[in-house]
Amino acid sequence: MRPQGSIFDHEDLNDPWLVYQLSMKKLSFLLLFVTAQTIAQEVAITFDDLPFGYSAGYSEEQKVTAMDQLLMTLDKHGVTATMLITSSNISEENKVILDRVKEAGHQTGNHSHRHFNFNNVSAKRYMLDIDSCQILARQWFNSNYFRYPMLRRGNTSAKRDSVYAFLKKAGYIIAPVSIDNNEWIYNRDYSKAKRNGNTAEMKKIASEYLKHMQEVSLSYHSKARNLTGRDVKHVLLLHANPINCDYLDELLTWYKSAGWSFISLDEALKDPIYQSNEDLVSDHGWSQIDKLVKISKENK
Repeated sequence: MRPQGSIFDHEDLNDPWLVYQLSMKKLSFLLLFVTAQTIAQEVAITFDDLPFGYSAGYSEEQKVTAMDQLLMTLDKHGVTATMLITSSNISEENKVILDRVKEAGHQTGNHSHRHFNFNNVSAKRYMLDIDSCQILARQWFNSNYFRYPMLRRGNTSAKRDSVYAFLKKAGYIIAPVSIDNNEWIYNRDYSKAKRNGNTAEMKKIASEYLKHMQEVSLSYHSKARNLTGRDVKHVLLLHANPINCDYLDELLTWYKSAGWSFISLDEALKDPIYQSNEDLVSDHGWSQIDKLVKISKENK
């Protein structure tokens, strides 16, 4: 949540000790700001749940308009994104989104048909769902990328290994994530406020969302450097949803101002950090950074 007040509020400026403390707080704040501004980092922008994700109350026409705005933002910032299709989201009316994504030169890949939680279904059913997406969305695919829904790769070794072998045999390239986040929660609340016409709440949530995205980006930048001793090529997870259609421009503007540059997923995956095939058996989905940190600790 957005913090109440500021570190500069409610100070007694007649007290020299408090004035000194305040100056130290200001210095710390400025150092943090300068650090954020001077990062030389690269990030690939990816979207799940194409043609449009969680969007209660949106008409198909509104979805098309919203995604047109997102595509214009990507063009403005010179971003070639990778967008993963969840084929159960496709309707006759919103197929035009997929046409426009492909025409704009963005990559498209497979994000399954029904977006199953892998913990709750068998490996066989999961693999059939991937095949369903491949059949239903094949006219729009221009890459072999697949991303696991919720990043969950299997809560038993048998499930994990059978799906991994299936993907490898079918020629899929797993699309990992290095910068994971809670964007979907902000979108859920933002969409509800938008449906209710509560513009003040929408602005509040959007502000909190942008702050969250900045914080997690800087956090994963730090984690990756601590893990590898260098800057890595990052992969950002986003979704095709209302909050990103409305605020992607502000988010990408912040990345640029903080010294980040945008690369393709193809380019990001050249980084050796994504070459590790070691994986966790877990109920949870893991970013590549968090996974490797956990594996490193377990191997000590």
